[in-house]
Amino acid sequence: MSGNGSEQPLNVIIGVNGIGMGHTVRQSAIAQHLRDRGHQVRIITNGSGRVAYFRDLGFPAWDGWMPTLLARDDRIHARDAVAANIRQAPGGLRRHLQLRRLVRSSGVPHVFVTDYEPNTPRLAYHFDRPLISIDQQSKYRHLDLPAVDRYARTADEQRLRYFAPRIDRSFICSYVPLDAEDRRIEFIAPVIPDLIRSAPVTTEPLVTAYFSRYFDHGPEESVRELASIFRQSVPDRTLRIYTQPTEMRSLRGYADARVEIRAFDREAFIADMARSEAVFSNAGFNLISEALVLGKPVHLIPLPTYDQHWCAKVVDEAGLGTAAPRVERRAVLEFLARGRALSDNVVRHRDLYLSADPRERIASYLESLPAVVQPIPTPVAG
Repeated sequence: MSGNGSEQPLNVIIGVNGIGMGHTVRQSAIAQHLRDRGHQVRIITNGSGRVAYFRDLGFPAWDGWMPTLLARDDRIHARDAVAANIRQAPGGLRRHLQLRRLVRSSGVPHVFVTDYEPNTPRLAYHFDRPLISIDQQSKYRHLDLPAVDRYARTADEQRLRYFAPRIDRSFICSYVPLDAEDRRIEFIAPVIPDLIRSAPVTTEPLVTAYFSRYFDHGPEESVRELASIFRQSVPDRTLRIYTQPTEMRSLRGYADARVEIRAFDREAFIADMARSEAVFSNAGFNLISEALVLGKPVHLIPLPTYDQHWCAKVVDEAGLGTAAPRVERRAVLEFLARGRALSDNVVRHRDLYLSADPRERIASYLESLPAVVQPIPTPVAG
């Protein structure tokens, strides 16, 4: 077979967390890489839009239920979890049992992979198959990371342990060096699609921005303030702000000759990042990783989660960009003034830690699993 020395193709099911686009982008890159090596890949995600995304890429994809586990005071409380899920739980259980039947009837895979998606772990346990996690969140489970401002990792750790109580191996994506004593943990560079790695990189008098919504924390304030700062104090650069189409009506009024508001289009956004001097954004892991691989410094305004505050803090401390609790004139102008030095540091850091494609390591590990050389049971109808 192509891509490896195994006697038969690897059959794998990948679970993809459907919250936000970052999980989908990373896992689709892994899925396509495995398929290119001759392996069979199926997808379990949540949300009809994500299912359609993977089916458009040619993958069999199924929709599963993901419970809502919101934190209060940095913890997930049982009472809150019950209240948030009691109505959806019966339907979610039926959907999971349907997934179990679909997996059995279409062929039990050699291995399950999850990225913080809760159905694949239960399926791996039920079918007694290896479970591999490939994500960036698992550092909060395995590492005793400190609090950042008023945020702690407790709720993130709870979610991970609830969704996947047992994991055979964790590949943890990180754009900064990390280490752990547990040998079942392996840190890898972020999974970056070929569209990013192959993008032509230039530096033009352009700055790209993207601000997203998190419950009632929307992009309005950040867009308004950033547009005002550029309009009044940055006469030599164009600011191009991307937003989700649903936000366009409330944000288009901030545009003028040098401040552009555009509906988010991934390919256009990547092309603009690749030609920009710098990037303004919230502190999502995926966007940060892509900007760093393109050699672009970032100014981050973290949304109210531990994950975003940890990402922003690490970027700031590593000299890969700066972070602030909100868009403020002084911080923005200081970031732009440091742009060349920050860019040089980002490029050095990228060449040291982010140049290797981790998909090769992931694929070779999966192909080495003992289960790969064992025959898959014949599918049973029904």
